[in-house]
Amino acid sequence: MPCVFWLKMDNVKVFMDRLNRILFLVTIGGLSAFGPFVTDMYLPALPSLPEAFSTTPFWVQMSMSVCMIGLAAGQIFIGPLSDKYGRRKPLLASMWMFVIASLACVFATNIYFFISMRFLQGVAGAGGIVLSRSIPSDKYSGMELAKFLALVAAVHSIAPVAAPIAGGMTLVFADWRFVFAILFLLGIVLLMLSYRLGESLEVSRRSTLSAVAIFKLYKNVLLDKVALFYILQQGAMAIILFVYISASPYIFQNIYGLSAVSFSGVFALNAAGIGLGAMLSSKFRRRRTAVVFSGVGTFVAAILEAYLISSGAGVFAVESVIFAMMFMFGSAAPAAAAIVLDSQRKNAGTAAALLGSLPFFLGSLAVSMTGVGSVVHAFAATIVVGGFLGAALSLIARHYQKIYGPSIL
Repeated sequence: MPCVFWLKMDNVKVFMDRLNRILFLVTIGGLSAFGPFVTDMYLPALPSLPEAFSTTPFWVQMSMSVCMIGLAAGQIFIGPLSDKYGRRKPLLASMWMFVIASLACVFATNIYFFISMRFLQGVAGAGGIVLSRSIPSDKYSGMELAKFLALVAAVHSIAPVAAPIAGGMTLVFADWRFVFAILFLLGIVLLMLSYRLGESLEVSRRSTLSAVAIFKLYKNVLLDKVALFYILQQGAMAIILFVYISASPYIFQNIYGLSAVSFSGVFALNAAGIGLGAMLSSKFRRRRTAVVFSGVGTFVAAILEAYLISSGAGVFAVESVIFAMMFMFGSAAPAAAAIVLDSQRKNAGTAAALLGSLPFFLGSLAVSMTGVGSVVHAFAATIVVGGFLGAALSLIARHYQKIYGPSIL
């Protein structure tokens, strides 16, 4: 009888360990998805917001650019501070700010207040993004870290699939304010899940620098050629991603005449491409190979896409190449992140902040360009520039990786 009892207890323990691991993965994946949810969910509503706020498309685009700046700037501060004070407190503070800012967006009555709340949403969401990378780096390393980040990327890929679909379906039955009500509820769920996470960074491993001097840790990351060029490569690739995100509602809805729901389906398909690419990433024997495949492949696809959309090609051809670009983008992200975090284990929060913030900074600049002049021409020119930079930097990063990094990477 005692043997049966202990056997049952062991089964319960195994079940609870497995459940906790799943919840940890879902929580980290959800935190990493703040970028897509904050930027993608209200995309189907963008064409209708100028009338809702009695403003111009420029100011509506600014609401996205400012949010992305918040996502970038927040990571710059939260990353180093989490290396000093631990991960849990910055995470909970970020989640509370996100919940409050999302609720404020629901009741926004003018574009300027709406833009300011979008900025706070971005700053708050930054905490989830940077800590979703640094928390796993506290627990895992090497190929184990790469595999976990690939799993997170697969969970993360659900967000850009679900976000525009949820936004598009919401607009069928309600107005844009309900989109932010859903974001508010999502924030509540992630806040509760965040309370379940224990502190992952032990006191003995935290930086002893002052709150001001802690930002000097960025110097350590920038002097690491391996980390630096992989971070720059991901920033260049993000130019393509965010210009696509910003321009796609106008391209597919205004030019090709798709409804908000149909556009959501196309956007979800492309997001699924990112997830498929992330799953492919773990199949490469060396992570640097995945980054080169992504960079060079995306550049070739960007040239073809620029030609197709500028020449007025059909929606099927335009969408097919966009899907290919998103697939290749997804194949590099977890590989590059694992290399950077492995190279900067002592400054993981700071490295994760740069890795996450630079794409949003560059993306916000690229997005602002789509609000000036022809959306089609701005989109075509920007993706070619981003593709060229991504390809060149992937080859440079690979060069330094072979010199300074472990051969298995």
